[in-house]
Amino acid sequence: MTNSLRQFFMALPTKLREEDKVKHMVWSFWLTLAALVLWPAPLAFAAVFLLGLVKECWDYRYGSGFCLFDMMGNFIGSSAGLLCGLVFFAIFEC
Repeated sequence: MTNSLRQFFMALPTKLREEDKVKHMVWSFWLTLAALVLWPAPLAFAAVFLLGLVKECWDYRYGSGFCLFDMMGNFIGSSAGLLCGLVFFAIFEC
């Protein structure tokens, strides 16, 4: 299992440059920022991350298959959106 994790993380930088993974990051980023306007940070992050998980489950059933690299793109985009949103709200005291 350790070898599998090592392979996953070694392939991650290259995989995240693929157009599809970039779309996952960008969509997750903006959806998280939008969700932060509506909900508290933990709920916003969880909602967007779960939406990405549902999309991957749909892909597993009807599309190209479940992809952990897509989920990592979702996580990175959501995390970046959460960080940017929290910094923005802290600066402007919203």
